[in-house]
Amino acid sequence: MSIRLLHKENRYLPSDTYDIISSIGVIQNNQYGDYNFYYIFNFPQIEGDLPKRIRIRDEIEKFRWNKNTLTEIKKRIDKIVNSLGNSGLFYVKLPAECKWRFIIGLGASHPQETSMTLHHIYGIPYIPGSAVKGVTRHWSVRKFAYQAYQKANQKNQTFEQILKNLSKALENGENNVDLEINGIKFSDLIEIFGTQKQAGKVIFMDAYPVENINLKMDIMNVHYPDYYSGDEPPADWQMPVPIKFLTVEKTKFEFVILSKYENLVNKATMLLRKALSEHGVGAKTSLGYGLFDIQA
Repeated sequence: MSIRLLHKENRYLPSDTYDIISSIGVIQNNQYGDYNFYYIFNFPQIEGDLPKRIRIRDEIEKFRWNKNTLTEIKKRIDKIVNSLGNSGLFYVKLPAECKWRFIIGLGASHPQETSMTLHHIYGIPYIPGSAVKGVTRHWSVRKFAYQAYQKANQKNQTFEQILKNLSKALENGENNVDLEINGIKFSDLIEIFGTQKQAGKVIFMDAYPVENINLKMDIMNVHYPDYYSGDEPPADWQMPVPIKFLTVEKTKFEFVILSKYENLVNKATMLLRKALSEHGVGAKTSLGYGLFDIQA
């Protein structure tokens, strides 16, 4: 694949991408930075890199997406879902708004030190279906483990041990676990999420923002940098090093679940609602990030 230099900027694009955006006059008018936020955030200038990163961090909250873009994305997703529905799949759309802030992909490698998961085509923050499925599965197993811990009431087995055993049972597809929560059996988790040997029977789609997107800068403070680098013990005279990271704040998303089996869709939706409202999705959920208010 050939690479071409972006006009008037020290940034590089695949040739086919270069040709496409050239055809709509974006490069010539020097507008591509405003056209796709993924491009701004992930590809700083090669020359003068540090000043560019600082400028991006200072001005990143000012970026605004065209609402027509979000509208068109929703139309496309609705068309896909409706088409699958007409093909015999059952589905549920679950709108939910972030209570405060959330961040997906914080720990990924990135030229600006802290990352965020952005759609590489649309350039918008989104929640991958794998993350939606993962947090739902994680919350479900923990709930069943807590019930088993209360039911067993054995001092020789900790909650962590029970959680580990149930996670292994789910991975192996063991149907002999006699647990049930609100009409959902542990065996239902095997059908919903799948195992190492069989695919799950429920599809968790990517969740996209609707109506608007609100970006906010946040910071985490490393109070003992010399200690974490392994040079010195923790001490109050060490200087904190604030690290900025980008978050999405009070933004509405739409989650979609599909399956051939209506009962599994309904059960998976119940689990997803609880996972989003009680556990949260993304990084730093233990600090209150990633919780959602369900709006349906």
